[in-house]
Amino acid sequence: MGRVVAADNHPGARAPSYLLRIEVGGGREVEASVERGSYDREALVGRQVVVALEGDEATLVAAHSHASGRVLLVPDREVDPGTVVS
Repeated sequence: MGRVVAADNHPGARAPSYLLRIEVGGGREVEASVERGSYDREALVGRQVVVALEGDEATLVAAHSHASGRVLLVPDREVDPGTVVS
């Protein structure tokens, strides 16, 4: 689990995207990207998101909807950054 601390335009991405900086607990931050079409940059900052971590690689966990595009999975209550999802 992590919290988005910054969202910037992703330079060099194939599709218009945001590069998110996400706090994942213990003062550690990782980067992951999300397509711009589904979210406003300002709405992403401060939001909790589910993140799959493998070493230094981070992937946002999302559902792919034909109607809504990529929909980020989020907890229904606040949890601490770094909380394990199981």
